[in-house]
Amino acid sequence: MLNVRRALTISSLLLLPDLALAALHVCEDPMLSVQADTEGVGKLACNAATSAKALLSSCGLVQDRPINIAVVDIAQHPTFGDCLATFDQQTECLAVTDLDRMSSLLPVGDPRSALPPDVLFAAAITHEMAHALLQQSARERQIAATEQEFVANAFEMESLEPQWRNLLLDAYPINPPGSLSLVHLTIYALEPRAYANNAWLVFDQDVMGCSLVQKIAAGEFRFPRH
Repeated sequence: MLNVRRALTISSLLLLPDLALAALHVCEDPMLSVQADTEGVGKLACNAATSAKALLSSCGLVQDRPINIAVVDIAQHPTFGDCLATFDQQTECLAVTDLDRMSSLLPVGDPRSALPPDVLFAAAITHEMAHALLQQSARERQIAATEQEFVANAFEMESLEPQWRNLLLDAYPINPPGSLSLVHLTIYALEPRAYANNAWLVFDQDVMGCSLVQKIAAGEFRFPRH
């Protein structure tokens, strides 16, 4: 049985025009559900979210509240408008652009345009699941945007098969690799893929990895501010 909060969250999803005729797909993980037009897309989103949760959980991030995923024509960020995906901390809703429309949202020259649609779709869901589980793990602590984006981008890259991750790394080589000084919102605004590459290179260092993510969630680490 859905608890009251989850029922209200799903009700808020159903108010979106894109979801008026969409069906609810409850994933094998009962803490995850998907609103999508077709069963195939629903399953694809469920699988992506379930895999993302397993990856994040392996690094100590936990889900303690249900997350509902809405597959929409184009996801809308409250500040930046059209986007691949977005997560609303207030409603615990994750909105993701339909995989057939994602490529149209990528800037010209974005190396992610070489990724298969299902890979790009799953990576976008992983990015937002990282935002979700990081904040749920932090509980009442608010995680600043720099640390939020570091974790989300690191796990987005970590979730990719090596061939796709290497393609993105080669498109924006970082020198020196894994620099803490490059984990900065100015870099993210100017060169988001360079930021993502560097975030993963920081995360991939033995002395960083999950221990750094756990310190961020506990409010015990912040990247240098310039």
